[in-house]
Amino acid sequence: MPDTANEKVVSLDDYGQMRRGLGNGPGTQALREVRELASTRLKQQVGRMMEKVDDALFARAEKAENNMAQTTYFDAMREMRIIREDIEEDFIAGFNVRFNQGVPRKKGSDQSLSLSFEDDASIGLVGKDDMEEDLAVANMVTKTRGTCTQSLYSLDKRIGFLIRDPDLEQWQNPLGPEAICDAFREAAGRIETGLEIRLVIFKLFDQHVICHLDELYKEINQSLVRMGVLPEIRATLRKSALPPGTHPGTPPAAGSQADPTGPPAGYGEAPAGYVMSGPALGLGGPPAGAAGDPPVATYAAGAHANPAVGGIHSSLAALTFLQHGGAGGSPQEQAEHFGLDSSVIASGQVNILHGIKGSPLAQELGKAGDMTIDIVAMLFDYILDEPSIPDAMRALIGRLQIPVLKVALMEREFFTRKSHPARQLLNRLAANAVSWDESLGSDDPLYRKIESTVQTIVDKFEDDTRLFVTLLEELDRFLAQEEERAQVRTERSVRVMQGRERLAVAEATTREEIEPRVGEQVSLDFIRAFVTGHWKNLLFLICTREGKDSAAWRQAVATMDDLIWSVKPKHSLEERQKLIAMQPALLDALRQGMERLSVPGNERDDFIAQLVRAHGRTTAKTPPQEQAPAPAQAPPTAPTPPAASPTAEAVAPVVPTLSASQEIRPPATDTPPAAEDACSKKVQALRTGDWLEVINDDGSIMRAKLSWKSPITGTYLLTDRQGLKAGNYTHEELAGLLRRARVRLLNRAPLMDRAVGQALKEYQKR
Repeated sequence: MPDTANEKVVSLDDYGQMRRGLGNGPGTQALREVRELASTRLKQQVGRMMEKVDDALFARAEKAENNMAQTTYFDAMREMRIIREDIEEDFIAGFNVRFNQGVPRKKGSDQSLSLSFEDDASIGLVGKDDMEEDLAVANMVTKTRGTCTQSLYSLDKRIGFLIRDPDLEQWQNPLGPEAICDAFREAAGRIETGLEIRLVIFKLFDQHVICHLDELYKEINQSLVRMGVLPEIRATLRKSALPPGTHPGTPPAAGSQADPTGPPAGYGEAPAGYVMSGPALGLGGPPAGAAGDPPVATYAAGAHANPAVGGIHSSLAALTFLQHGGAGGSPQEQAEHFGLDSSVIASGQVNILHGIKGSPLAQELGKAGDMTIDIVAMLFDYILDEPSIPDAMRALIGRLQIPVLKVALMEREFFTRKSHPARQLLNRLAANAVSWDESLGSDDPLYRKIESTVQTIVDKFEDDTRLFVTLLEELDRFLAQEEERAQVRTERSVRVMQGRERLAVAEATTREEIEPRVGEQVSLDFIRAFVTGHWKNLLFLICTREGKDSAAWRQAVATMDDLIWSVKPKHSLEERQKLIAMQPALLDALRQGMERLSVPGNERDDFIAQLVRAHGRTTAKTPPQEQAPAPAQAPPTAPTPPAASPTAEAVAPVVPTLSASQEIRPPATDTPPAAEDACSKKVQALRTGDWLEVINDDGSIMRAKLSWKSPITGTYLLTDRQGLKAGNYTHEELAGLLRRARVRLLNRAPLMDRAVGQALKEYQKR
């Protein structure tokens, strides 16, 4: 063979070396060139993305609802400016490492469904942050797989050829969206300002990098064609698939063809059922006009038919027929093929999958399909028995049995990947069904939204799982709007309770300061009346607005102490001189305090004049005539000013909470702690966001969320899904309701994750 020809032949043994580091063979040289091309383009795109970060975070800071959120965005802006270059470098380095070492494909064999579900080994233990990031990455990957189907199909074939894995059964495409998104997620791990900031950065990555991947893939394909790597791609299906909607049993048309300009339908799982045909799989020069042309995919019945491929396609068509209620088929046909009544399917209240398992449809799917039906049937056994979901909502979710079975048959990762969009959608439906109050009826917006989502799946889902991504996004937008409105109402209820508790604390603090001072120490009635009336109101007002640690509070207490001391008998010259010296400042402080309380001017003048006369008698060592020592055996009391006094009228508009009918008193501090029984511990373990079902005194059932727990009194505030106050309970009240089985905690953990885990455990016991 001439040397020029040898240079165009790829050594398929080079990939082992490539995984350890790219070598110098023809195949690895081609891989090196596309790697450098991809690295260059990705570096340019991520650089442009980073230039948008400041603007995006600043825009969010401007719209922040509170100072704390705004501070978080500003902190993120500062952090991103510091670590921007590190993220860019980490991203490109991570991409190159994945490219050089290869990305192993994790999946089971083609003959059976693996039960070693690594991702589900810790059902319920995955952190919320990890799940949110998983979902963000999964959405980007799914979006790319949908928008870049044509170019990715060609690129997968060419890269698979170069790494000696034509159908990419052992290795993922190192240029695929999975590898790119995973590299960026790892690089974004440097961001320490929290999940919300990382999700903002993921969104920017989606907008400025992911959205341009199709252009990159087309450019790489053209480069590979110029290098002679599979210049023409043809794929033939070993057995033609039954078109969606065709009744099972109808023979497929011989030689039926798909769109000649696109890859096979359902590309992603299809390679196992395709064989390469056409020119030899080598590096030959591209035929005239072939460079950059889209690959041609044809369907043709072959002599070596693969029953599994034809079986799953015909079974999916049959399931779609059943999903649509057997539209177009007679009752006899329904009974013959499925033995099911369409009304039972539509009710969603019966697990119909057990019946499908024994039908001819299941026999076409083979052992792996039979196993899948078994697991999905057990999964819906779990869902239909879930007590936290109201009956009406459970019936709606039950209508998704056939669509979920179809997803599981088409995509085995449905069981292994928690971020699968179908699983995420079902989790979201179930979690919000738990918060739905059945008394609201079918006109409730949440019920209508869930019903609409389910109906869309039943009506439109055939074999394109991107529908679940679209519906998940729509549902999340609806839920975000609902949550935003509910949060406003909840915060209003919390502020009301916080305000009441602040008033209670202020009243108690004021009382603790005054009561010890107005006993025997105050011998003049007008002083006692002033302290327990006007000055008490001033202290209460200061404590409410500024707190007991403020300078204003300390000054007001000191003025009260000086006032009381000033009218006591003075037995020494030093004491009389001290009184004379402090009198101007004391009188000024008293006037300012009364002005703050809006005490009428004539009343202020009368009190000051009376106080000055008392001071005169004290300095002259004249015992005051109105002095009336309290009996030694009588306990000190704090008389309350008459309700109709001018003082009360003047102060009432300022601090109405001091009126006898509205006074708020905190719980007694000498109450013994609650018994540490199981119910008390359960209440103690409640966290904000937990949902409870409460049976009211009249027997009605209420579903409400714990929205706030008072750090002062320990009161639990419950709100409904709209954010309206549903009730408030003390720790002991809730524990008592638990003991009487009138409260139970609703489980809002991801339903599908729990159901899949339980179904797999049950299956493995068999």
